[in-house]
Amino acid sequence: MELFKNLYNERFFEFFGNALKQVYPSYTHDDFIRHIYDQDWDKRELKQRMRHITEGLKKQLPENFEDTTQILLECIEQLQNQGLKEHSVEYMFFPDYIECYGLDELEIAVQTMEKITQFTSCEFAVRPFIIKYPMQMMDQMLEWSHHENHKVRRLASEGCRPRLPWAMALGDLKKNPSPILPILENLKNDPSDFVRKSVANNLNDIAKDHPSVVIEIVK
Repeated sequence: MELFKNLYNERFFEFFGNALKQVYPSYTHDDFIRHIYDQDWDKRELKQRMRHITEGLKKQLPENFEDTTQILLECIEQLQNQGLKEHSVEYMFFPDYIECYGLDELEIAVQTMEKITQFTSCEFAVRPFIIKYPMQMMDQMLEWSHHENHKVRRLASEGCRPRLPWAMALGDLKKNPSPILPILENLKNDPSDFVRKSVANNLNDIAKDHPSVVIEIVK
């Protein structure tokens, strides 16, 4: 059985690089590929490869974060124009870029994640922002819970799960989940099963630390 990390292969990078070149002519595919296939590439696991790709993109794109986010969004549109219609986990290096290089650019990062998550989930990328800007971000998550796009509504719940697997824990929300509850209240009857499952997962996380809270909610 093929390892999931091997989704990152020459065919993938050719497809991605062609889309990026269309919207950012300064992109140099040969330099990017040299960065990707370094001596440690074969040793890296999936998330390590994602981060390595993110670092390679940083070398290719403009220094200005706002300019870069516009290029990334245009690249996503180009990928979709080239036939990529479905959400794909391989492209989670887009939100990873925002996580790595946008933490001091809250407004731009939030606007960009709202758009990127409609293509590939920002559930991991949003968490460092919740830790650094807890009040602003939980207000934002509450606002997203009313968004017209179900993938953004899902981000409102999935992104603030206290114990999201394979992601950094949200210590303050583990101690006090009350900021999460209005979000889940808004989403508990969401028309999307995708969103409702996230609400259930979030409640399951909360139950590990505050079972009585979840019992009262369920009642």
